[in-house]
Amino acid sequence: MNEPTQHNLTPQQQLYRFWFTPMEPTTLGFMRIITGLLILYIHAVYSLDLQAYFGKYGFYSWEAAEIERKEAPTTVTPMFGRQAWDTFVPMAQLPIYPHRQQAVMEFLRAVSPDATKRKEQLAFLIRLQNELLRPAAPQRDPVTGLDILDMTARTNWPERKRIGAETIEFLTYLYTSPKLRAPQLDAYVNPALRTPKERMPSQFLLDLPQEGPNSRTTVRDEIEALMSVMPSDTTARRYVFDHLLETGLENRHQLVDFLLKLSPDDAIRTKQLNFLEHWNTDASRAYRLGTKTFSLWYHITDPTEMAIAHGVVLVIMFLFTIGLWTRVTSVLTWIAAVSYIHRTQQVLFGMDTMMNLLLIYLMIGNSGGALSVDRLIARYRASKNSIGRTGKIDEATREFLQTPPKTVASGFALRMLQTHFCIIYFIAGISKLKGGTWWNTTAAWDTMSNPEFTLIHFDWYIRIMRWVVQERMVFAAASGLMVVFTFVVEIGFPFLIWTRLRPYMIVLACLFHLGIGCMMGLNLFGLLMMTLIFSYIPGRAIRDCLVGGSNLKPVTIQFDPKNESQVRAASTTIMADLEGQVRLEAKEKAEYRMTSGSESYQGGAIASQLFRILPLLRMGSLAGFLPWIRKRFSA
Repeated sequence: MNEPTQHNLTPQQQLYRFWFTPMEPTTLGFMRIITGLLILYIHAVYSLDLQAYFGKYGFYSWEAAEIERKEAPTTVTPMFGRQAWDTFVPMAQLPIYPHRQQAVMEFLRAVSPDATKRKEQLAFLIRLQNELLRPAAPQRDPVTGLDILDMTARTNWPERKRIGAETIEFLTYLYTSPKLRAPQLDAYVNPALRTPKERMPSQFLLDLPQEGPNSRTTVRDEIEALMSVMPSDTTARRYVFDHLLETGLENRHQLVDFLLKLSPDDAIRTKQLNFLEHWNTDASRAYRLGTKTFSLWYHITDPTEMAIAHGVVLVIMFLFTIGLWTRVTSVLTWIAAVSYIHRTQQVLFGMDTMMNLLLIYLMIGNSGGALSVDRLIARYRASKNSIGRTGKIDEATREFLQTPPKTVASGFALRMLQTHFCIIYFIAGISKLKGGTWWNTTAAWDTMSNPEFTLIHFDWYIRIMRWVVQERMVFAAASGLMVVFTFVVEIGFPFLIWTRLRPYMIVLACLFHLGIGCMMGLNLFGLLMMTLIFSYIPGRAIRDCLVGGSNLKPVTIQFDPKNESQVRAASTTIMADLEGQVRLEAKEKAEYRMTSGSESYQGGAIASQLFRILPLLRMGSLAGFLPWIRKRFSA
């Protein structure tokens, strides 16, 4: 019965066939070699500054890394409700500038540890928040009422704990007068806030009675209590009120709530404030504290031990590159690479992400099944078993030697690489549609003329750039075509790569990353991205490029199938014969002999000739001088 074609399969069968069709591992093996060489270079370069990057006293010290690993807060938005679509979680926060942050922390630390007194000191901020959060509030402006504090903060204070007479006079006037005129505010108001019109206090304050338990006089006392814990320096005090004005309604509410909930215990309160100062986040609002990451360099800090461990890592990466014990070394290589990434995430960029992605899928797939030492060992064992059973290479063994066995793991890993690459390109492409410079076609030109990048430092490149901008049409055409090319590659690739246009899209994508590498100096990133592109090239095409050739000399090996050393030498020769040049001739009690054309060789001359004739051995001709290797090819 004929096998069902793609057209008469159900959607479930098509999906299964897409993800789980067995494929040969040649493509993964080729990608492993390139990835291995790149990560070897990357991590070998780390050797020059190993202590600076990963040492205990490096530019990002071990102590700072430990604090981040154990305390770094993670915040998440709610799954439901109004805030479910927000991009941030409202919480107590500080200014981003250190000098302003220091002023705000001085205010926070001055707040009383006593809960009752603390509430009195924050009463005015609580009043403002209650008014602004009231659903029927006539004025929802987040700075309502805080302009009064801003004006108050800019007055001269003779002492920290006592409000100056001018300020008391000003506040008394403010809350006993129906309105303020601009000329009367000259001594108090920032010139930027002056207007030729009358300046009114917030309406909800004017609605308060002049006397009584909740009057304008009460508000004046609340402001006086708040000002008593403000920094004594006028500039620092202004920084505090600037932050209260700019932080926004919800964040200001969370800051007040944070102050009200501070522990009365000095040690706990200090810890809460220090956490806020270090992470600019309220620990109680974090989803979790700490990052569950692993790094070898969290546990090894001695310089000598680090050098030894780094050397071991380089050896493991070399073994992964040549494909020895790949199932183990691929996992160890990935763990080692992630260790370097986790220790210094401050230098993390696209190169590390692509390297990590490649290592994960090469670890999942059978990347050591082809173009590897593991494959050579498997060829040797299969040849030896077949010769030991039949005295020749049987049909099943010949098929195994000709093509690496197809596996589901190889197919799945390749499909994951291909799909992941499409997602990367598509997201990168549509995100560019949000940028104005891509719509006005200047994005690519801005990149090419960026003085931080490589080519701009060459005189010939600058002359070309100047020539382009001298002609308006040339400039418009060049910048526009580069933008169109970028969109065609990034947005078109995920759709066109599955059609007959695959060869053209592979070439365009490689040219795209070649341009990025040259223009922006992102050489390693470009090389890793091009390595990902190789996942779309069939293993058969790669194998055809690597093997085969013209004028290959046929070789005949005569051996005794009952002589263990001769069987071992014949199996080793078959292992190295990727082109099918070697023919075995079994004869009992025969001497081990190699014939090529009219010439016949014995002993050590066999190894010398094989290293000249077989293409695989020609690539490793230097190994032919090692006695123990020569002995493997001659019985």
